[in-house]
Amino acid sequence: MFCSNCGCMNNLTAKNCLNCGRPLDRTTRIRKYKRRQRLNFFIAAILLLGTGFGSARIFYQPVPDQPSAAVENATATQPQTNPPIKEVVTESTDPPQNAQQSAQPGTKAIKDIIKETQQKVFTIKTGSAYGSGFLFTDTGAVVTSAHLIIGYTDVMVRTVEGVEKPGTVIGISETYDIALIQVDAFAGAKPLQIEQNPSDVGTEVIALGSPSGLENTAAIGYLTGTDRDFDHEFLYKDMYQIDAQIAPGSSGGPLIDAVTGKVIGINSLLLNDGNAIGFSIPMYSMNELLKGWASEPMTEREVEEVYDTYDGFG
Repeated sequence: MFCSNCGCMNNLTAKNCLNCGRPLDRTTRIRKYKRRQRLNFFIAAILLLGTGFGSARIFYQPVPDQPSAAVENATATQPQTNPPIKEVVTESTDPPQNAQQSAQPGTKAIKDIIKETQQKVFTIKTGSAYGSGFLFTDTGAVVTSAHLIIGYTDVMVRTVEGVEKPGTVIGISETYDIALIQVDAFAGAKPLQIEQNPSDVGTEVIALGSPSGLENTAAIGYLTGTDRDFDHEFLYKDMYQIDAQIAPGSSGGPLIDAVTGKVIGINSLLLNDGNAIGFSIPMYSMNELLKGWASEPMTEREVEEVYDTYDGFG
């Protein structure tokens, strides 16, 4: 479940947030959850068939057929002692030893990439949550996570200098955890570059955003896994697994290739089963959908109709 107070992802049956203790909402999307359950069987069958061929496996502990919510939204009732936890088991993939950024002609130092990127990374605020986003087009379109802005058509976007600008939701997916916000004040600014191709395990990365409310934070790490699939309120497919530190509030922020400076992912999930593991939606898989919203924005009514499919949100 997503906690609307701190944004931490909790187990499906949890009644209170494991991070801040706030009650979690149980009035979630029952019908959509049941459809997701059927999809889980299909995905699980594929994963089981592929265990002899893949480099990682995902196992889910059975949970009661109860509705839930996931990484940064919700509220609910009584606390539960030691709730069952969804377990994600992966084979360890250590980054290459001595994986230093090579001094290739034309590449920038990591500190320069961070400094330049931070100017185009923002804190997204609604009446019930906060998170991150980044500049996607020179017309002022800002990418963020759908779970941050569910129920809102107008949001506040704060820059690295602390200046707040109004934004309007012009795109949101019912299936994937992505959304697009139009901020007219950013029109004319040069956006971040987007990586159009998949990235490899071992790629050095930088995760930027506002983890735990600490705005303009940059965390360096490696891409430690690929092709991770989850169905947790949204469908997360072919996710990048990273060891760069992210936390509630990082959602919607960019995952940057530390050599090229291009956006390779959208930070979205944090599984905290003892050791926190971060996941990022590959940018190449969502680029066309985002560009479609930027060129043909959804109307306010269309956005609200998507919200109507999220029973219990908004």
